[in-house]
Amino acid sequence: MMNRLSLIFQKLELAFQTIFGRGFPPGALCAIDCNSFPYQSRSTSPGGYSLKEILENSILWGVPKSRRSLEKRHMRRYGIEKYVWKPPVAKTNILICVNCGHNYEANHLCGHCYEKVKLETKEMQDAIQKELGLSPVEENVIVLYDGEKDSKTDNFWKKQRIVELPKKRPSWFHQNLLQPTSQEPSDKKDVKPPYLA
Repeated sequence: MMNRLSLIFQKLELAFQTIFGRGFPPGALCAIDCNSFPYQSRSTSPGGYSLKEILENSILWGVPKSRRSLEKRHMRRYGIEKYVWKPPVAKTNILICVNCGHNYEANHLCGHCYEKVKLETKEMQDAIQKELGLSPVEENVIVLYDGEKDSKTDNFWKKQRIVELPKKRPSWFHQNLLQPTSQEPSDKKDVKPPYLA
């Protein structure tokens, strides 16, 4: 028992000397030389240890030593039927999208609809890049579809950069998404509802 304790203290002391003194290992290598003992022969070269010696006689932290086999991965995921069995459970939070009819998980976006949004966004980005280039833009950039520019006066569009797409606006992409707010600013000072104040 005492022999083991002294061996542990020797390793601990060697680790402290390695970390806080003696200048080994180099700062770039996160290795602690735990396998060598004071009674082992050390190289007396001025550079200390070679890279081969560091990799053979030390622990590199945060690196798995071996690959986890498929059997072990399945045991971790599903357990062992005789002892701890974790069978796969069917999801009960699957919903049907009202727009496209595809299935999606609750509290998530519908994947099919999101693909359409990504395609439309990519088309808008390409149109903006083609029209305005890659230089920084100081003014607001508004993307308009066919026939939307005629709905407002030219004075309204004066301080904004306009990029027009030559097609109809998709039904799922509402125009009021471009508005900063849906409520008009008010000058009233009273709080609504009054019983909260």
